[in-house]
Amino acid sequence: MKETVYPSAVRGRVAAPASKSYAQRALAAALLVPACDNPAGWSELRHMGLCNDTSAAVETVRRLGAKVRYGDSSGIYYIEGGFLRTSPAELSVGESGLSARLFTPIAAQSPAPITVTGEGSILRRPVAAGMVGPLRDLGAAVRYGGEEGFLPLTVSGPLRGGTVEVDGSLSSQFITGLLMALPLSAEDTRLVVRSPKSVPYLAMTLEVLRAFGIEAEAAADWTEFRIPGGQTYRAAMYSVEGDWSGASCLLVAGAVAAEKEGEGVAVSNLNPRSLQADRAIVEALRRAGAQVAFSGQVLTVRRTEERLRGFEFDATDCPDLFPALAALAAFCEGTTRLRGTTRLTHKESDRAATIAAEFAKLGVEIDLSQPDTMLVRGATQGQHPVLTVRHALLESHNDHRIAMAAAVAALRADSPVVIDGAEAVNKSYPGFWDDLNRLRIESYE
Repeated sequence: MKETVYPSAVRGRVAAPASKSYAQRALAAALLVPACDNPAGWSELRHMGLCNDTSAAVETVRRLGAKVRYGDSSGIYYIEGGFLRTSPAELSVGESGLSARLFTPIAAQSPAPITVTGEGSILRRPVAAGMVGPLRDLGAAVRYGGEEGFLPLTVSGPLRGGTVEVDGSLSSQFITGLLMALPLSAEDTRLVVRSPKSVPYLAMTLEVLRAFGIEAEAAADWTEFRIPGGQTYRAAMYSVEGDWSGASCLLVAGAVAAEKEGEGVAVSNLNPRSLQADRAIVEALRRAGAQVAFSGQVLTVRRTEERLRGFEFDATDCPDLFPALAALAAFCEGTTRLRGTTRLTHKESDRAATIAAEFAKLGVEIDLSQPDTMLVRGATQGQHPVLTVRHALLESHNDHRIAMAAAVAALRADSPVVIDGAEAVNKSYPGFWDDLNRLRIESYE
């Protein structure tokens, strides 16, 4: 699918999509609640709008024994737990890295072998790397179905608990999977984490566990967790937060492409005290000089009279923000320094290289020569600069965040651009193009 983005100003208000990170965690927790024929004992998940990743998680919990009933158009899902009421031979997690690393330890609690596989780009990403050793240390039988480090991966257990060490330097997602699976083990677990990254995502996991009645204790520096065994998940009514990751590009649009000074974009359904790592976009916008204001759960970002300025930002714990940060930096005076690029290699694309290649088509110079660093040299001309289109066809590389960030940057280009693979946004934000078009107006004042 191709989407044409015309130079446009923006103004107005939209609602953030549901957080797929929270939704997948809540679905896993609801699955692990013991079966209860009385609907009063079912979990109720609210505001759980579906994207591709969340849809794959819904199908995964169904195959693992949960019963799922859609409530109404407000996005309510009722989940009757019942882990392993059915024991599938195979699970597909779609293209979701989180579901791959979340549901593999859960599947490893099954005495019968379960093969975890996926589709598309997930089969080319080494999402299984780092999982095999710890799962075996916990008593699981694990074997690759193909190349080492990649799905498919066949697991069986149960996991017995005990002491296990995990490398947290590349992703927190497997740690999330262990935190959710190990409360079912007979023994207590001491989970030691080397070089923990994306710590806010681990805090999110503990928050969801508490909502479903599970205890897990984290050390102050997040290098160790103590997880009591023999716990029982309890049904809960759980509201899924709006997604800061999906909202980030629209918030950047308010800063760089608002119709005039004082105008901007308002995004509702955003928790100002959220544990989501990508809430850090607020700090980045402030450092760049944008006007940012909260009113309840509505965040408004406005265009300022002054030129946006280059800034420094460490995105190590929020790597999904890189595309939106690059789009913001493209319009900032001077050079912006973003740290944390080592976290981008095994995303839907080699995301740092992809950002550099696609933004170059809009005349934006991005330097990746320094270790763990992205330097973005902002456009130089004018109070509110316009990007010079050098190549009118941009590729999403099947990466939802690249598609969204490129679209926002293209709002302030000197001619229309076409984004090929625009359907990639369905992975996390199916309504993105509708929301962007809802904000667009025809010309600048």
